[in-house]
Amino acid sequence: MTIALSPQQVAELKESFDTFDRNGDGTISRRELHSLLYTVGHKTKTDDILSEYDVDNSGTIDFEEFLKLVDVLIKNKVEGN
Repeated sequence: MTIALSPQQVAELKESFDTFDRNGDGTISRRELHSLLYTVGHKTKTDDILSEYDVDNSGTIDFEEFLKLVDVLIKNKVEGN
């Protein structure tokens, strides 16, 4: 099941994405992802997240991949995982 996000939520997530995309290249690098995970208190290893959500194997997370990651994080929080 995918969490339905409103246009406002997507815009807010884009702002968050852009905050962690420090060099402004439209992707979150491994280093930027590590910072993001640390900031939100997520304990999963950065490499594990990259291997699961970097579907194009670019070594980075783009915004679409980021939305899929956020979707899972929200579902896990709702389910208490």
